[in-house]
Amino acid sequence: MCKQFEKALALHCSPALFGIKPSNLINLELKNYPNLDEEIEELNSMFNPRISFYVLKKTQKNALVLVYQERKICRALFNNCSYLYLLGFNYPKEKKLDLYLECLKDRMNLSDFPHEIGVFLGYDLNDIIEYQKGNKNCILVGYWKVFSDKERKMKIFEQYNKCKSIVSRLLDKGYRLEAII
Repeated sequence: MCKQFEKALALHCSPALFGIKPSNLINLELKNYPNLDEEIEELNSMFNPRISFYVLKKTQKNALVLVYQERKICRALFNNCSYLYLLGFNYPKEKKLDLYLECLKDRMNLSDFPHEIGVFLGYDLNDIIEYQKGNKNCILVGYWKVFSDKERKMKIFEQYNKCKSIVSRLLDKGYRLEAII
């Protein structure tokens, strides 16, 4: 894995890599990653089954990659409230991660950015619903727009930032990502 890719993963995906968050998205410019498919394959063989890398959308210029821990993302998707919410967007009744990822991928290719992606990313379901309704009474903007429980979510955002900072510092000291994780 190239250093540039390691840095990008550390900057954008540390919380998912360390299981603090079910998943993270990373948007990669293909001109900087001409061998992205091989890189993804290498990452999956290196880190599976703990961590997986899944290309959600690919255009001529960019690729949007979901980095996740299966156990964590399944917990986020298949808890009763999230599961019922996703059924409303025609996600499968069968609770299988691969089916849900394919459904999300299809929806991403049909529309700009489906709101329910927040469930995959571990966002608070009430915040997702309020955002989707167009609520303008946002009380905090961090990793997502927050509409309630500001203090708790500030602590979550602080955890994410601390994780990213620690991983970046270790990479700067010469550690490889696979050694850190």
